[in-house]
Formats: sequence, structure tokens, C-alpha cells
Amino acid sequence: MTEKLKISIENLYKVFYKYPFKSQISGCPCCVSDSDKLTLHSKQLRDLQEDDISRYAFKAMSTWGDVDDFKHYLPRIFELLSTTDFVVDTFVILGKLDYGNWTDWEQDEKNAILDFLYSWWIDFISTKDYFDIEILNEINKLTHDLPKLLDLWTIDVKKNSFRCFIDFLQSEFYDIAQKTELYKDFRDSDIKYLKNWIDNNISKLEDGFFYHEKKDSEFAEQVSNILYTIERT
Repeated sequence: MTEKLKISIENLYKVFYKYPFKSQISGCPCCVSDSDKLTLHSKQLRDLQEDDISRYAFKAMSTWGDVDDFKHYLPRIFELLSTTDFVVDTFVILGKLDYGNWTDWEQDEKNAILDFLYSWWIDFISTKDYFDIEILNEINKLTHDLPKLLDLWTIDVKKNSFRCFIDFLQSEFYDIAQKTELYKDFRDSDIKYLKNWIDNNISKLEDGFFYHEKKDSEFAEQVSNILYTIERT
């Protein structure tokens, strides 16, 4: 975990601390069992693990608790989302923000969430060697600032940011070029910016190929194949 992400998570706990733990949270009896409630209340907030909080994260506000309840658990949910292979999909968790009308929340709460989203994005593209379109898609929906997200992606052929970039091109280039269903939520201006951003970073592919050619020949071949595909598209 990057230091920036760590700080942003701690800030979530600090900002949302004012929403206290409730010993009783109402839930739809058809959807939330007594066992579910006991599990959620079995540990202190920071000690809750995926199995303890995942069902609540999925049901929050829709059939279990209200907005203030969600705000209490939000820091731990977002921490697990960004630091583990959380069982609940990203679009479900981040979709809870719009469900709870987060743009009407207090300014410090909105700022803390935006800081977390950008910090998580930076952490992901700099520490992972694979790409996840769902993370980009859902963060972009909330921030409405794809140019900033891409500008934060500093691609270094010696680091994971480059491997993430290669996986991004390998899995997403065709869909971007054709604006398939995966990119239906992106504005035309976003797609244009994304294509230009790719074009501006094409030179990194050749540099990356020569850097990895003798260190990781299999990966270097992937880079070469991606460059070949892009040059002929």
C-alpha cells in the first residue's frame, strides 16, 4: 500500500468518526438474518474482516440500515475494497455513494472520499501489474475527471505502472477504439482524451520492449505484440 492511500484511509476514519456504532440496525427480515446482524456487530470497526462486513456492504441502505449507518462502516468497507480482493464488486460498493446521495453530504466528507478515490487509483496503477476496467470506470463516474485520472498515471517502464499499462492495452484497446458496451458510460470527450493519451504514450512501448527484452522475454513479446496491433489499427 502506498503511503498516500494509507493516509487517505486514516482520514476516512477521522472524518466519519462522528457517526457512532449502533447496537441495533434495522434490516429487511427477508434479506437480513439475526446471524448477519450478530456477525456485523461481532468486532470493533477496524477489526471487521471481509466475511464480517461483506453482506452488510452489499445490502447497505437498500435493505439494511440508513445513510448514517453506512457512513459509520464506510471507512472499513473502503479500506477492504482497496487493500484486499473484496468479495463485493467495486461497482456495488462505489454505487452506494450515489444511492446515498453523497454529493449532498458535508464538504469534509466529500473531500475525504475524493481524496481516497484518487489515492486508491494511484496505488492501483503503481503497485499492480494488471489492469481492472471496473476501477477506472467506477472512479470516473464519481469524479467526472478522466483527464486527471490519466494524468496521475505516470508510466515508468521499470515499474509496475508499465506492466499495468500493457495489460490495459492488451485487454482494453479494441473496446476503446470501437467504444463497445464496456465504455458506454464514457463521454465522447473522454474517449477522445483516452485515445490521445494512449497515442502520447506509445513511445513507452518501444522503450519498455528493449528494457525487458533480456529480463523477461515473455513479457517483452507481449509488449511487441501490443505495439504491432496498435500500429496497424
